[in-house]
Amino acid sequence: MVSHGYVLPTRGVVLSADDSLEQAARVQSEVIGLARRAESLGFDGVWAGDSVLAKPRLEPLSTLAAVAGATESVTLGTAVYLPQLRHPVHVAHQTATVDLVSGGRLALGVGVGVGDGVEAEHDQLDVPYERRGALLDDGLEILEGLWSDEPVTVDDEFFELGDADIGIRPCGSPPPIYIASATFDPRDGFPRQIRDRIATRGGGWLPIGMSPEMYEGGLDRAREIVDDAGRDPAGFDAAYYHDVVIAETEAEAIDQARDFLDRYYPSWGALSDDDIRKRGAFGPPSVVADHLERYADAGVETFVTRFTAADQREQLRRFADIVD
Repeated sequence: MVSHGYVLPTRGVVLSADDSLEQAARVQSEVIGLARRAESLGFDGVWAGDSVLAKPRLEPLSTLAAVAGATESVTLGTAVYLPQLRHPVHVAHQTATVDLVSGGRLALGVGVGVGDGVEAEHDQLDVPYERRGALLDDGLEILEGLWSDEPVTVDDEFFELGDADIGIRPCGSPPPIYIASATFDPRDGFPRQIRDRIATRGGGWLPIGMSPEMYEGGLDRAREIVDDAGRDPAGFDAAYYHDVVIAETEAEAIDQARDFLDRYYPSWGALSDDDIRKRGAFGPPSVVADHLERYADAGVETFVTRFTAADQREQLRRFADIVD
C-alpha cells in the first residue's frame, strides 16, 4: 500500500519572514500547524530537510521533536539529513531523543548534500568536502553503535572514542535509514559508496529526479544489493522525493513552481519548463494523479512530496483529495 509524506516548509519560514517574531509566528502556523493539518488529512508522514549555512532553514531534528508533541501517529522523517556536518555522538544523542519522545516514529533519510553552496558550507564547518561520503559512512557506523546496547570504541581517520555511551536508545527498533541519491541513472548500477550504504544499513531508498523507468530499474538493483547482503529485500522501503504543484492548468502550476524555486535556489538561474517538469508533477489534479499512479506502478511505496508553491495549506488539501 502506498503512503504519502509531506515536506514541511522549514526553509520557507526563513525566506518569508522579515524578523524573528514573524519567524516564530510562521513556525507555529506553517510548520507545527501544517504538520497537524497533514496528519488530519490522512498523510502518513511529515518530513524536514536539512542545511546549516548553504540553504538556511530550521534545524530538522529539533523541528521534528516539536512536531512529535503536536501529532500522534505520523512518521517523522528527514529528507534529507546531512550527518557529516555534525559529530556522530551528537547525531546519535539527538536522533535517539527524537525517536523516544515520538514513541518510535523517526525515519532518517541521509545524504551527502549536492548543489551550490554545499562545498562552502562544509569548508566553513571545517568538514572535508572531498571526504564527505567517507565521513558520512563512518558517522553512520558510530551512530548505529551508539543506538545499540554496547559502548562504542573507535580510533580511525575521523573519530576517536573510548567506551562511548549516550545512555539512551531508540524506542523499540532502531529508526530506518533511507539512503538518498540523485544525478545518476541507477539502471546502470549504483556508485560504490551508495551501493555499500544500501548493503550495510539501508532501510529504504530515497532518490529524486528520475523517470518511472529509471526508478523501477534502480529499485530492482537496490533490492538485489540488499538480498546479496543477506537481508530481506521485502523490508526495504521504496521511497521517492518529488515536487508537486496543483493548479487549474500546467502553465499556472509551472509558473508557481518557478517562483518558488527562484526564491529557494537563486543561484540556479532561469529554469525552463522542462527543467521544472523533470522535478515532479505540475498541473490539474488529473495530471498529478496520473504521475502518482505511474510511479506507484514503478514500485514507489512512500511518496515524500514537497509542494513548490506559496499556498501550502491549499496544496495539502487538494493533494489529499487526489489520494483519498
